[in-house]
Amino acid sequence: MNKVLSLFSQEWFKNNNLDIPEELEVHFVKALNENEIIAACQKMDYLFFPSSSPLITARVIQNVPSIKMIQSAGIGFDKVDIKAAKLLKIPVCNSPGDNAGTVAEFTIAQLITLQRRFFVADREIKAGNYQATRELLINSGLKEMCDIRLGLVGFGTIGKRVARLSRACGSRVSYYDPFRADEKTETEYQVDYLPLKKLLSSCDAITLHLPLNDQTYGIIGQNEIDLMPAGSLLLNTSRGELVDQNALARALENGHLYGAAMDTFDPEPLPAGHPLLNLSVEARDRLLMTPHTAGITRGSLKRLITAALDNIVRAMGGEKPKNIVNNVGGVR
Repeated sequence: MNKVLSLFSQEWFKNNNLDIPEELEVHFVKALNENEIIAACQKMDYLFFPSSSPLITARVIQNVPSIKMIQSAGIGFDKVDIKAAKLLKIPVCNSPGDNAGTVAEFTIAQLITLQRRFFVADREIKAGNYQATRELLINSGLKEMCDIRLGLVGFGTIGKRVARLSRACGSRVSYYDPFRADEKTETEYQVDYLPLKKLLSSCDAITLHLPLNDQTYGIIGQNEIDLMPAGSLLLNTSRGELVDQNALARALENGHLYGAAMDTFDPEPLPAGHPLLNLSVEARDRLLMTPHTAGITRGSLKRLITAALDNIVRAMGGEKPKNIVNNVGGVR
């Protein structure tokens, strides 16, 4: 029986009625640091982790000699030192695409919520300020989806789903990606390509759909936010490290951004002194925050975990696992 160490909690499996393949013996542990992960991995064959996992560092990888493969539930693998894993010939695998639709609809929900200021309206009505709130919102010039030009930074599986949903609502959609799509794909999704600076300066709302790596870290900093038109929106369901959060806080305070929606942060969870937790009341009303849940629904979670565990079973049976992200040929 192959042993799998899961950094997912057992409650996730129970609450979502997830079945464990009979070929696997899954051990659940809540490991929060290097030493705890190293200790838990001893005599385990596979390491299985969620996007909210603590870092799986080079030191961890160098001290878990029995681990044959590291598997992510989802597209993200930035928690893992993939270079260290490659040196030791340990494949790191992800599960891309299994929650793309979930993240895309979440993004559209964020966008509409910011444009129509739902969270402000809800709070103020509950505080007894119905008429004043109604007048405030009407006078603020609320927008429909068809009123905006949406800029996608990243045009992978999720970006394409966002484009399709946005176009269905009547939005004009442009995109930037380090790897431009072919003309046929751009025609199919009814999008046009723009260089990043042009995209930022010409769109009413920017939404981020990039992986975290050396090239994308801090891709939206002070200069990039300054390029965005006054009164525009910034949304991030990718990774918190893509955005300079001090620059974001300043743009919310001075009103340059009409609003921002952040589902991911740097770090997670947010410490008490984080700039986004210390905004003025007015700036706070421009910020919608969610706890890294864009890709988490019962359905998506089941698909992600099932696909990941099936990949472990595949590797256990001697086949090359799917979606190896660190160019290791297979399980040693």
